[in-house]
Amino acid sequence: MRTSVKFAGVGALVLLAGTALSTGASAQVTYERLLNPEPENWLTHNLTYDGNRYSLLDQINKDNVSELDYAFSIALIPRIVDFIGGGLQGTPLVDNGILYFTDGAGAVYRIDASQGDQAYINWIMDPETDPEVGGLVNNRGVALLGDLAYSLSRDGYLIATDTATGEVVWDVATQDDPDEYFTMAPLALEDRIIMGPAGDAPMRGWMDARSAEDGSQLWRFWTVAGPGEPGGETWPADSDIYLSGASGLWTTGSYDPETNLIYWGTANPTPFGDPDLRPGDNLYSSALVVINAESGALEWYFQYTPNEQWDYDEIGSHQLVDVDGQKRVLHYGRNGFTYVLDATDGTFINGVQYVPEVTWTAGLDPKTGMPVEYDPALRDNGIQRYALGAFAGETRVDAFCPNIQGGVNFQPTTYSHRTGLHYGSGIEGCAGVGSELQTGAIIATDGNGDVAQLHQTSNATYGGTLSTAGGVVFSSTVDGDFFAMDDETLEILWQTNLGAPIEAPPITFSTGGTQYVAVPAATSLITTALSNYVGRGSDPNAASLANLQPTWTLFFFRLD
Repeated sequence: MRTSVKFAGVGALVLLAGTALSTGASAQVTYERLLNPEPENWLTHNLTYDGNRYSLLDQINKDNVSELDYAFSIALIPRIVDFIGGGLQGTPLVDNGILYFTDGAGAVYRIDASQGDQAYINWIMDPETDPEVGGLVNNRGVALLGDLAYSLSRDGYLIATDTATGEVVWDVATQDDPDEYFTMAPLALEDRIIMGPAGDAPMRGWMDARSAEDGSQLWRFWTVAGPGEPGGETWPADSDIYLSGASGLWTTGSYDPETNLIYWGTANPTPFGDPDLRPGDNLYSSALVVINAESGALEWYFQYTPNEQWDYDEIGSHQLVDVDGQKRVLHYGRNGFTYVLDATDGTFINGVQYVPEVTWTAGLDPKTGMPVEYDPALRDNGIQRYALGAFAGETRVDAFCPNIQGGVNFQPTTYSHRTGLHYGSGIEGCAGVGSELQTGAIIATDGNGDVAQLHQTSNATYGGTLSTAGGVVFSSTVDGDFFAMDDETLEILWQTNLGAPIEAPPITFSTGGTQYVAVPAATSLITTALSNYVGRGSDPNAASLANLQPTWTLFFFRLD
């Protein structure tokens, strides 16, 4: 049962008694608007289909960002959810000052910030999902198309909610396996919604195109190749382990409307960390898959870590850029390397180490982009022995670099059309080295993937990056620091602390002629464990993390 609670208008809850009525109005979000979004709005997950997260707004710029000031905030209604403890990792969408945002448990909020001095909750659509269903939660947002907001419940219902009223228009069950859980913001195209499950669970990963009209399935692409399918030979032929191969989709991909191709990163294979049980390259895990949006056919793929062994999935952003007339894909690998690929056919162009230490491999082959230890003869039925040996079945060290969280993990990256630089926020450190806390970095790379600038942070960066035409890059750390940097030097120009960990990306929008920057902040188990938040220099395991009380807040900033 879905619950829609309305807050604005006659009969508003006592909770909001005395507040002004909602005055903002959002227009229909047409496909044409998604192709050419107005600079003042943020209509799709990555702002534009190319995954660049680059805003044309420049009222806030590097000359005046030091005057950025708190404008207002709005508290959401926190709920304890299984395992993570309920954080905020979603991207708010904005249409004419109206925000559509999901909390960690998948409830959709319509928030009116159009008046510019305060935000008001108009309605909440709660999917009422059992908190024990699923595993790694933290819903990452909605898709807008027409007058509907499309969201995924953690148990796999694709839900279409009327943006004006908050009423559920329809919902469709998409879950194939009870072990599947769903975290992504769907991707809305002209007449279809692209979606799929996350994946560390023992299930067979997939990507669906669903009708935007009624949620019916238009096509399915299996991200774990099966027997008789191209790539199926890279899973054991004498077992059905491919049915639990995972390789799911955690986040939202990119799209090229000129070629009608979808670019999407996939998760690691399962059984987790044990290649002895799944010899072969395990396609299409830890890879970029490029799918025809009309037919669902695979156009090409690039697998970053065949027979993956250290949780290096590659679900993060795949930015589509034009370099001297050539379409390219740039990706910050969770495995510690940036990759530059030809966007037309996947040809490897360059790969560069961007984290301070990589131990799982000695490097990348400059011609193929494969780890130098990779043996193609083992593609169909072998276990790859990288620099540390196979993870299971032989004696080896427990420590490996980068950390099991990455490098750059799920957190969105950005590409500045102003500087031609890409910006990622990553985690610095190794796994298996005791209770040592992880630090972080903001990395700026050029079109070849080479590191141009690096800014070290004392805590892990989990929230992602945003670049603007004003010459500013925004990012954050898990101990609550939110900051603005010069897009050329990465010098900190402005900084504040929000009093709660940040693991969601910032956005910017304009209403009433004023530019705002917004960022969610929330207490959550994983970011607290990754930071010094419980006491700088202390062991986070000493804190009673299981008893954390979640706080969910959306903060807004503008020039003073």
